[in-house]
Amino acid sequence: MKLTNIQALRACAALMLVVYHCGIETARIAAAAGGNALFEVEPWGEGVPIFFAISGFIMVVTSADEFGSAAAAINFMRRRIVRIVPLYWLVTTFALGVALYAPNLLKAPSGDHHYLAASYLFWPATNAAGYVRPLVAPGWTLNLEMLFYAVFAAALLFRRGIGLFFLFASLGVLVAARVSGLLSSVPLNFWGDPIVLGFLLGAATGLAFNKGWRLSGRSAVTLAAVGFAIIFLRWMPDAEETALSMRLAEAVPTGLILIAFALGPQIDERFRLWRPALVIGDASYSLYLVHEFLLRLLSFLWLKGAAAIWPLWLFIPAGIAVSSLVALTTYRYFERPATRWLNGLDVRKIIALVGLADVSAEAHTAAGGNSPTTVKRRANRDRAVIAR
Repeated sequence: MKLTNIQALRACAALMLVVYHCGIETARIAAAAGGNALFEVEPWGEGVPIFFAISGFIMVVTSADEFGSAAAAINFMRRRIVRIVPLYWLVTTFALGVALYAPNLLKAPSGDHHYLAASYLFWPATNAAGYVRPLVAPGWTLNLEMLFYAVFAAALLFRRGIGLFFLFASLGVLVAARVSGLLSSVPLNFWGDPIVLGFLLGAATGLAFNKGWRLSGRSAVTLAAVGFAIIFLRWMPDAEETALSMRLAEAVPTGLILIAFALGPQIDERFRLWRPALVIGDASYSLYLVHEFLLRLLSFLWLKGAAAIWPLWLFIPAGIAVSSLVALTTYRYFERPATRWLNGLDVRKIIALVGLADVSAEAHTAAGGNSPTTVKRRANRDRAVIAR
């Protein structure tokens, strides 16, 4: 079964973030002309917790039968690395070229090789502006994703009940320690951000899905509508919220929306009206990583000429169109081929090629090789949507 609803929700979350950054860029353009921002951007940033919840949901759903196996833990991390790393490293290398040309543009610490290494290795590090952000700013969420992947891989070493307890307890304790001010280092403080509770929200929804819980179409539409209404109606000009209260407030609409999409009737992918959403959902990871660069470039070009001719609101559909087109191209010609190629590699041949040694069938299976059991599991996973 392909989770078409989750694909559509991915597209929705990615496009929300594109609109969010369109709002930031139009505010910058308006300020240059002495005007005001077009709209309040904060609600659109809720695409991030929705993405985290989707990740938690997909990890639990696709790994339901894999607990209690070291081989499963290794193979899980291999699949995640294959899925995440190639495109991220490509975009990071592009960002590095920009940083070398104009360090202030990306707020990269000049000549800081530790920061550059951290940016490639998903390790939280502080940039020149004092924010914990890698060279590719949207990559801050991937630093949290990698934490979740590592904890989830460790959970797979245990039987399901113990593993799930370990997953929830580990992230819960980490957040509690951060909120209590017990964490001193930059990485631990960053990883303890209460936003990681979104992963657990998604994981809990995944457990409900695996148990066969489902919603009627009317109930799903109602929950989704309420969730989006909370997002776009609750945002008021500021309210001195703590990090924990803010993240808990985000969890309510995020949970309603995820439950609606995950447990409601699946979209029929043959219905043409939904095709654009499903296609953008496929390319949502590419869209997430490339859109901020593209919008900044479009903003620069807009200030050079278009600002004097076109109304500022046109920047938003233009930004969405340009970002989507480049993301779809990136997905088709790099992300998807690279992922397929890496997944198709024979690990035994690679290890033999570098002369490490002969590998047993068991070790090959642990690394994700083509044993009958692995092939069966992989076929089952391919029927589901693989998280970004």
